[in-house]
Amino acid sequence: MGAVLDLVKDMEQALGRSEADMSPWFHGDFIWDGNVGCGRKSGLTAFEEGWQQPFRAAFGDRRFDTPIWLEDGDWAACAGTCHATHTGDFMGIPATGRPLRISYVDFWQVRDGRIAYNKVSVDLAGVAAQLGWDVFDGKGWDRLDPPVARLWRGQQSHGAAAKPLDVVHAMEAALQRSDVDVSEYFHDDFVWDANYGCGLKHGLQEFERGWYLPFRDFFGNRDFRTRHFMQDGDWAACFGACHATLETDFMGMPATGQAIRIPYIDFWRIDGWKIAENIVRVDFASVVKQLGGDVFRGMGWENAIPADRNAHPAN
Repeated sequence: MGAVLDLVKDMEQALGRSEADMSPWFHGDFIWDGNVGCGRKSGLTAFEEGWQQPFRAAFGDRRFDTPIWLEDGDWAACAGTCHATHTGDFMGIPATGRPLRISYVDFWQVRDGRIAYNKVSVDLAGVAAQLGWDVFDGKGWDRLDPPVARLWRGQQSHGAAAKPLDVVHAMEAALQRSDVDVSEYFHDDFVWDANYGCGLKHGLQEFERGWYLPFRDFFGNRDFRTRHFMQDGDWAACFGACHATLETDFMGMPATGQAIRIPYIDFWRIDGWKIAENIVRVDFASVVKQLGGDVFRGMGWENAIPADRNAHPAN
């Protein structure tokens, strides 16, 4: 573990202690770049007022469980779950006292000993679902998952036999080419574990039937533009967006061939020469927003403080 990961883990412990002043870990002008429903916060004050304070008000008894950490150069990344209690208003839903699981993935870029940029995806749609609100109104692609008990491949692994990013780059090139058969890159029993609205696919057949095929049918002229890749141990990770055109009506929104961006975040664990696990966040709420809809009905936390779109992350 290097200095970047030391800093980030220390910051997470500060969040767990509910520290009020986060300036020892973040630059004053850092960018917190979240998915739709969470928002984009430019600067420490906007982060504290537009994310940290409402998060703490809505979710008490917070415990952060982060099993996956990566460090590569001046970047760190993680995937985990915040276990909490619903103690305050959340998007119009009053406190219920229910226990909640709030899944998150983060990328941090560190500059001069503090965080300059934080790419984030927090599954607030999944939180709403735990409280009885399906923001996708039954149209999420998790409806394509078979109603069977989930059998996880788990962490049993012989380790990567190739550099993780070599495997990932080859796989992404196959997606770019729209290859139908991607078995060269995935174990037959790999796990594709996504956010609410996208689903959980166990095995290559479920992935192809419940994600890869409909994705190709709905979104044409696909161009995957990944902003950042990193690798550490058996894991690789990235974030970016697929630029495409909408070819089929999507979640009740009509298709007219309009250009859209489909933001994504991926973590892959490589076992041998293939992908054994893929933790995924695809921002379907962003797609709906680009088409003129709002799955959060105006209650998303990006509405508290307007985003400064002129602010940019560090190079």
